[in-house]
Amino acid sequence: MSLATAWEAHAGEWLAWAREPGHDAFWEWTWPALRELLPASGGPVLDVACGEGRLGRELVALGHRVVGVDRSPSLARAAASHASALPVLLADAAALPLKDAAVGLVTACMCLQDIDQLDEATAEMARVVRPGGTLLVALVHPVADCVPELSEGNAVVTKHYLPEWRMEMHVERAGLHMTFESMHRPLSSYVRSLGQAGFAVTDLREAGAGMLPWLLTLSAERR
Repeated sequence: MSLATAWEAHAGEWLAWAREPGHDAFWEWTWPALRELLPASGGPVLDVACGEGRLGRELVALGHRVVGVDRSPSLARAAASHASALPVLLADAAALPLKDAAVGLVTACMCLQDIDQLDEATAEMARVVRPGGTLLVALVHPVADCVPELSEGNAVVTKHYLPEWRMEMHVERAGLHMTFESMHRPLSSYVRSLGQAGFAVTDLREAGAGMLPWLLTLSAERR
């Protein structure tokens, strides 16, 4: 089963998870980290793999013009039918239905690890953003995939970091359950893919609580 198909299968779980106030680290960690990297308004924003639309709604609240795109019909419908609805395109990140150089900013929030065709997707993001435009990325830090637990204050590495591998994680919190299906890719895979597509990384930040980082954010400019 593709990652896209898996996310559609778990869309109901994600809607409950993402929309439960204070339940997820998006508002405490991910959104503040991305907001620090936001460039001055440079035209329309494309929110790739927008999910149920929470990042897009935050950007709209700051005055940006946002269009979302998602492969999951259930999540795209949820974003488009929210009280603060976004215009949403139902499409794959590897085949974006936009003209060349159509937007000034592309956001990819917690999604590159969930995309089946990474190189094709980054190439499409580069195609639709204007030269000099920006791509903002947030990821679960790849090192977190390999260190799922701490023992007596020491990190216990249980997986190989450098190879790419499919992962499935079942999480329960405050009565809600979510199944995350994604790809582990080392940081080098992401940087290589972005460079190959025509992006130059201009800022890269790591954050988290405790001994190890779990959040990675970066800004890249379309050359």
